[in-house]
Amino acid sequence: MKRIIASLLAFTITSCIIPFTATAQGEILTDSGIDYTEAVSTVNNPGVGYTSTVWYVCKPNDTPVKNPQGNLVVLFIDIGAFSSGVNGTTDDNGNYTEGTDYDLDESFFEGLRGTLENCRKNGCTAGIRFRYDANGKTNPEPATFDKVLEHIRQIGDSGILSEYEDILMYVESGFVGAWGEQHSGKYTSVEYKAKVLDAMLKIVPESVSVTVRTPDTFCMWAGIEKSELAGYIAEDNTDAGRVGLYNDGYMGSDTDLGTFINPNRESSVEWMKNQMKHTYYGGEFSGNISYAQGYDTYLPENSIAEMYDTHLSYINSNIWQLYKDYTFSGEYDIQKCDNSAYYGETVYQFMRDHIGYRFVLRDSDLTSDTIQGGNITVNFKVENTGFANPVKKQNAQVILEKDGNYIVCESDIDSRKWYSTETADETLNLKLPENIEEGDWNIYLRLSVGDIDENNIQRTVQFSNNNIYNSSLGANFLGTVRISRAENTGLPEDNSFYEEGADTVSDGTVVYSYNGKISIDGVIGEREWLDGNLVLETEKSRLYVTSDRENLYICAVVPDTAKAPVYNLQWKGTDDKNRYWIYYQSNGFVYFSGEDYSGVVCKYNGGVVEWKIPLAENMNLYQGKMLEYLRVFVQDSADSWNVTEDLKINNYTLYSAVEGDINGDNLFNVADAVTLQRWLLNDETIIADWQSGDLYTDGILNVFDLCIMKQKLSDLI
Repeated sequence: MKRIIASLLAFTITSCIIPFTATAQGEILTDSGIDYTEAVSTVNNPGVGYTSTVWYVCKPNDTPVKNPQGNLVVLFIDIGAFSSGVNGTTDDNGNYTEGTDYDLDESFFEGLRGTLENCRKNGCTAGIRFRYDANGKTNPEPATFDKVLEHIRQIGDSGILSEYEDILMYVESGFVGAWGEQHSGKYTSVEYKAKVLDAMLKIVPESVSVTVRTPDTFCMWAGIEKSELAGYIAEDNTDAGRVGLYNDGYMGSDTDLGTFINPNRESSVEWMKNQMKHTYYGGEFSGNISYAQGYDTYLPENSIAEMYDTHLSYINSNIWQLYKDYTFSGEYDIQKCDNSAYYGETVYQFMRDHIGYRFVLRDSDLTSDTIQGGNITVNFKVENTGFANPVKKQNAQVILEKDGNYIVCESDIDSRKWYSTETADETLNLKLPENIEEGDWNIYLRLSVGDIDENNIQRTVQFSNNNIYNSSLGANFLGTVRISRAENTGLPEDNSFYEEGADTVSDGTVVYSYNGKISIDGVIGEREWLDGNLVLETEKSRLYVTSDRENLYICAVVPDTAKAPVYNLQWKGTDDKNRYWIYYQSNGFVYFSGEDYSGVVCKYNGGVVEWKIPLAENMNLYQGKMLEYLRVFVQDSADSWNVTEDLKINNYTLYSAVEGDINGDNLFNVADAVTLQRWLLNDETIIADWQSGDLYTDGILNVFDLCIMKQKLSDLI
């Protein structure tokens, strides 16, 4: 049976006069009443935006497993210890003697697999750069170029990139030169770099972008003259169409510190206008602001327009603070899309929030009334005000939800076509199951990246409107339809649920519920943290704690007063010698007092912080364990690390399975309960009793409620 328990995010429907829209078939659609204005807020959508970095040092027989956190994680994988250009010796006079070249070993692939698996579990997407140097060393490569190609072949033969294709956004061609930036190396001529690109395109899955450091590498690989680049348009579904660019000198000069020398900036940008619609462009702001200010490239009137032209998808969280001194207005605005919501905000805030794609619902009209087994039409418009488009295909699903229970079907919507600065017009034609419950049903659209299921909804796409994103569903509200009872036709019952034209037909009898399910996203949904989970409440703060067979979950709601918050979690079991301590800084740094914090997920947003801690050996947590204490406290690293809030509970016992527990734990989904009742005894009285709350009062069935149900069934039988 499905066991899904999650929370419903409350949304506010603005009161207004309801307009109508007619479909081509003459059906009158009703406006949803949603607020279609863009919210001024930072939305961390999968595969774009600020990156977090894993500085990954790998050595023969020693490649650790990392536990990445963040929306888009860049793995800088240093394999210099396998290269004679790095692992040799240097004498007192600075003379370097080359070492030995090694094959990548099994430990390397095991460690990298473990890290990518943690990426998947933690809801991350990933970009990768393999490199022989992490310190700016010249000539760090192996003794021969063939060994470079052999390392690339090894990575391809391992299958690791294909195994994690669903969360892998791009792979930088990397490898050669200082920092893997393809300069100052043995094999950094444009001819060698083109060969590296060709080798990488052979091993990287077709859905994943491969990026180069400079456009002239692409020219050499594609066999075109540099003068032809500006007018070059790659054909769809070709290797040429997935070559992107990583820029490590972003806005640093009129050439971005050598990125756009030959061909020049103007011709490169002209090429990127089309090329980067379907591949990745991003990198790092230059570190030398003073030098950059000698040019006018960085000025908002130039940089913002170029960010749109080049479809900037990501940056490494170091946008220059000087942009806070500029106010965004029509002076800097591009006229193709509506950015008026950001007039009066800082240019810094505008840039931060528009990196990658940014979807704003601009209209939604739908069928207001239908019957069981009937049809629903939804016509909606989405404007992409972000700099870029989604590069990888996103999963699309339609969700119908009522009272925390919901059904799902697949959709053929392709959000890659929701182009930057344009407004997409979409229509959903839905066929309902005949057994769907009467009443008002909310309609949602869920877009997601990577493999997901209803037990683990991560990497979902949030629209940039107020009060329409349901964090527990990972979906965006489109409107409400009233479904009435249908007359009995005498025909066999058809409980299929699908979008007309989509490839997949779903079974409408598969009903999920999310009452009480914990979603680690830094947002508290209405049905998520139940009253029974509240373990401490003060005048200013609340602390929630719960656990299941696999994890300990903690949520703290605290005053949002720290300028640079540090979220600390400590616990000590009655059988532990020492406490465990983990904290997350707002700059991305994570501290853990133990050796391995694999499986830990922490998300924070304003005054809300949520953790998921695995019941696992590395945490010394297990079912039934008594915690002597559990403490959450917040510090401000911008104010001498002063503690701004401190919450602590004593004597908390972790979840322990109950004998006779049907589902392997003591929670039972309401929809499953109804199904079980119908299976045991087709008696409408019992169903009515259950749904009216006679058997439970907290919205969750547990083993004790099941005992009551068993007695009631026995009495009736």
